[in-house]
Amino acid sequence: MHPMVNNELPVALIGAGGHAAVCLELLRRQKACLLGYVSPVPSEDLHPQLAYLGSDDILEAYKPEEVNLVMGIGFVVGSDLRERLYRQYRKRGFRFKTLIHESAVVALDAELKEGAQVMAGAVVQARAVIGENVLVNTRASVDHDTIVESHAAIMPGATICGGVKIGEGCFIGAGATVVQQVFLGNRSVLGAGALALKNLPEGSYAYGAPAKEGRHESHT
Repeated sequence: MHPMVNNELPVALIGAGGHAAVCLELLRRQKACLLGYVSPVPSEDLHPQLAYLGSDDILEAYKPEEVNLVMGIGFVVGSDLRERLYRQYRKRGFRFKTLIHESAVVALDAELKEGAQVMAGAVVQARAVIGENVLVNTRASVDHDTIVESHAAIMPGATICGGVKIGEGCFIGAGATVVQQVFLGNRSVLGAGALALKNLPEGSYAYGAPAKEGRHESHT
């Protein structure tokens, strides 16, 4: 199941960093109609033929029914920029294109909500629900009956087992594992390579194998 977004519209990419480059590569492979990108300043790192439209406020010149948006800003622990911009544009009526890389495996009965991104080599299994603006990054896997709430991010190589619930705005670090039936509270952080064997409360930080709660660290 995928949201009803008019995929025939041209696409404006939000952001100009590393994640924007990954999204752009996916869009080019899928031969999307690319309008350009918005960013506070132009970037020399994106494809040279992609037009720089201007800063974020340039989209005020477009009507929501004229363009789709793609969130090219990655998830950074401690920053709400990705979520905040998504909410701002949706409030103004803009729609976000859902991205699924052709090498990803997504079950027919999985539900991907608007703006979800499933990147190269990722797997989303039966009856999983991937919320709005969720990032399932390179080679991450989300197993059956797992629910990932809006604005969460699952980093490269992470493994989410069956029946897990990941709260809104959570961050699952690269190579981390969440075992079956575990609940991660809203905006909790599981560090890179960590192993979550039990529930994490809202707003917590956990690291190690098995994961233990601690203070925020930068190597997530």
